[in-house]
This record gives sequence, structure tokens and C-alpha cells, in this order.
Amino acid sequence: MTKREIDCERALKQVFDFIDRELGAADHEAMHRHIETCKSCFSRVEFERKLKTKLGALREEKATEQMSERVKDLLKKF
Repeated sequence: MTKREIDCERALKQVFDFIDRELGAADHEAMHRHIETCKSCFSRVEFERKLKTKLGALREEKATEQMSERVKDLLKKF
């Protein structure tokens, strides 16, 4: 069987599913292989992982109104 390959466009569409481990086994493996060889996509995955960790830590603290608005504005861009 041929290994499934993905390009950067598809990888970027799957970043969040990959981080959240919501991809099927074949897609997860293809994404893993892609980010091992693509510095740009690897950087994006690492950025999103770190952001998710930071946002998760904020759940323990009440965000200021200003911070909430900044996050909402950033999310609108995606």
C-alpha cells in the first residue's frame, strides 16, 4: 500500500484536528510525516500547540474584557 502524502495546504487545514488527535490513523500519520519534513508547517503546528497550552492555562484565571476581545478578533481572522 502507498503511504498517503499531503501538501502544505491540506496540512494547514488539519492543524487543529491533528493537535486534538481527531484525525484518523492514516491522516494522522500523513500529517506527522509532513511536519517532519516541512519546516513551515512544523512551526505552525508548534505555535498552535503552545497557544492551546497557554489558552488552557487561562481557563484557570478570568480573562480581562480586553483580552477576551483580542482573542475574539484573532479568531475572526481564521
